[in-house]
Amino acid sequence: MRNHIHLGIIICVISLNMNVCAQDTLWINSGEWFQSQDTMSVLRFNETAVFDTSNVAISTIADASLSLTVINTDSVPHNFEIDGFMSFGVEILPSDTTTFEIPPLSMGTYRYFSSDQAGLYLGLSGVLKVGLNMQNQFHWNLADCMPERMDSISSGGELLDEEPYIPRYFSINSYTYPHTALDTNGYIALSLGDSCTISIVNSGFMDHVLHFHGFHVEYLSTTIQTSRIGWIKDTIPLKQGEGVTLLLIANQEGIYPVHNHNLIAVTNSGFYPGGMITLINITP
Repeated sequence: MRNHIHLGIIICVISLNMNVCAQDTLWINSGEWFQSQDTMSVLRFNETAVFDTSNVAISTIADASLSLTVINTDSVPHNFEIDGFMSFGVEILPSDTTTFEIPPLSMGTYRYFSSDQAGLYLGLSGVLKVGLNMQNQFHWNLADCMPERMDSISSGGELLDEEPYIPRYFSINSYTYPHTALDTNGYIALSLGDSCTISIVNSGFMDHVLHFHGFHVEYLSTTIQTSRIGWIKDTIPLKQGEGVTLLLIANQEGIYPVHNHNLIAVTNSGFYPGGMITLINITP
């Protein structure tokens, strides 16, 4: 394995043109994800070699290059992409390390992921935040999962894409309700008068629609539905692979739900309530 830089973000200034370059490191880890009576083999981008069920969110500054080192601890190769913006066409071999030079991106939220079959179906997909400087920041990585397809991929079998896609679990940052309340990256806790950004990526295989109770949020950026930038809405549709940045202003006290508007997506293996439900908690 080649040398790599562990954790943290290193900021370097190039004196000739004053461009800023950030560097970070990701580990591709395998592990198990437990939901109801299902145990699923999954893959995740983590910030260390220790498996965590949630993909780590990366933050960098706007309009600056990013040097990103990826270490593959899995037994099969994987690639690396940023949805809609770049595909590197380079495989990261098992037990190997590859560094990707990502050119400057404008302010917003993007999905980084592996587009190989195992990467897609086993959950190698995360949130990339660019140029978000607000003190309060949250992120929601949306996913839908069909255990039968995941089992077929993890066991090395043939995936039958022509079979109907019937997901059984719907998650935010790999949490399903009521456990979403345990996720400090997704559960929005603010004081009255505070503001925050919410970075959302749709890592699933279907479009999703999130509905906010109690608040309207403003679109700061989106990678697909760009005509919506500046809109203030209480219902946010997300296309597959889309990244969205929202601004929320905590202008009233209370606890309010945010949920998927698709009924099946607020269940756990068909049981309600579950799935893509989280909360906004505004205190005095």
